[in-house]
Amino acid sequence: MAEALARAIGDVVAAAARPSYARSDDEVIADLAAAHDLVSRAIGLVASLVHEAHSRDLPRQHDSTSAVAWLRDLLRVSAGEARQLVTLGNVLSARPMLAHAVASGLAKPTQLAVIGRVIDNLIDTDSAIIDPVIIDKVEASLVDHAARFEPAILHRLGERILAHVDPDLADRRLREQLERDAKRAQWRRGFSLCSDGLGGVRLTGSLDIEGAAIVSAALEPLAKPVRGDNGPDPRTASARRADALVDVCRIALAAGGLPENGGSSPQLNVTVNLDALRRDMAIGELDTGALLSPTTIRRMACQATILPAVLDGVGVPIDVGRSRRLFSGAARQAVLLRDRGCAFPGCDRPPRWCDIHHVVSWLDGGSTDRDNGVALCSFHHRLIHRGDWTVRLGVDKRPEFIPPVHIDPCQRPRRNPYHPRR
Repeated sequence: MAEALARAIGDVVAAAARPSYARSDDEVIADLAAAHDLVSRAIGLVASLVHEAHSRDLPRQHDSTSAVAWLRDLLRVSAGEARQLVTLGNVLSARPMLAHAVASGLAKPTQLAVIGRVIDNLIDTDSAIIDPVIIDKVEASLVDHAARFEPAILHRLGERILAHVDPDLADRRLREQLERDAKRAQWRRGFSLCSDGLGGVRLTGSLDIEGAAIVSAALEPLAKPVRGDNGPDPRTASARRADALVDVCRIALAAGGLPENGGSSPQLNVTVNLDALRRDMAIGELDTGALLSPTTIRRMACQATILPAVLDGVGVPIDVGRSRRLFSGAARQAVLLRDRGCAFPGCDRPPRWCDIHHVVSWLDGGSTDRDNGVALCSFHHRLIHRGDWTVRLGVDKRPEFIPPVHIDPCQRPRRNPYHPRR
């Protein structure tokens, strides 16, 4: 066997030496399938040898605490990979039909692991003794299906077989599995935010099925693509979900009712340099130490309560301003009654999803009243703050938007025709 394996390794090395780009499309597909078939059969051989080594007690003879520990050291694999080889070896030893299937290329190792679990479930049934002939037929049927279906589908087929052979056992095992999964998900649930080192924040976490369904139901209507003048929404599905998550939190804050410490628009202490502020180049620093760009400061100023702390040349506060008035209450309602929703051309998002944007920033002396406000959804709010589009109020005191030159060289003002007017 050693000589045969050495020849096989030499053939693989020779095949790998040929540049992939030199292969035609058909050759790439054929070689990919053949290489994967070779790997699958080789894994079956490895698993059989693992079982043989375990049966001879070789791990203990080499002073290893277990077969898994021995394989980790011998093969330089992870504990998970070693455990899979041990499990597969046990399956192949117990079921000669499966050993023949992997050796002849009729099934892949991952498929055999699924089939092995199905057979174990049938054998372990405690409501009746299953005829071995039936078990052999089930095994042969699943091996036949392995030529067409991947492991997940084979698993579902196995569940159907178990439900047919022993319905009560299938129901009981399903309930037990669901309860175990629910408890595990509850223990694993969590959520964290951490800087990604690139000017953003990484979100990581896990939810149970019920919690995920609630979050998905809240995000789905807000994560739909928004078609603009330039065509389809350029955001990826992932980016739309991220924006939707922020929108949900904005809506919750605006609606009120959250516990103390929440339920209102964010209050930020932003420290800026006076000269930079005058030149519209101010970098803001929060009390957390995080830095904000001038564009971000201006955009957040439309909704957040900001306490500007102007410093002298050595960083000593010389003027700490009073909290500026937000578009809230009657001021917000006046703008929404006029705009009926996001005022950006082509957007149909309703009033409750909108921020109120200062047409003239309060940093530049703009007031917080209806004639200096315009309703924008968060997506178009960010778009306006990027600076390509500009917004103004027309002679009739309704918002109109000036597109950038690359969209309309004549920069003709545009309005939103979607929201109903009285």
